[in-house]
Amino acid sequence: MSHLLLPILLLALIPPYIYWYLARTKSMLAAWAASCGFRILEAKRNYIPPWRMWLTTSKSQVVMHVKVYDDATHRIRSGWLRLGSYWWGVFDADAVEVQWDDE
Repeated sequence: MSHLLLPILLLALIPPYIYWYLARTKSMLAAWAASCGFRILEAKRNYIPPWRMWLTTSKSQVVMHVKVYDDATHRIRSGWLRLGSYWWGVFDADAVEVQWDDE
């Protein structure tokens, strides 16, 4: 019975980790938008980064295509958002990078 304890414990930790991961991604997106004065209109997660981010994105980072309303300029912008650092992923909540489609 004791040989089953570790696998059961590991399986029990998967749902809380997934919940934390998704909540962390949402909070990083919201914090980035608030700090820049944007309102999020659309955010879609992409599992394969675009070509311009291909070599500089790790599997631990989250890549999203976002559409935001910029309150300062009163226009809608869209671009690719990378959440997390190369090595630490979303554990590094301060690492957020955006590449706008129009630049």
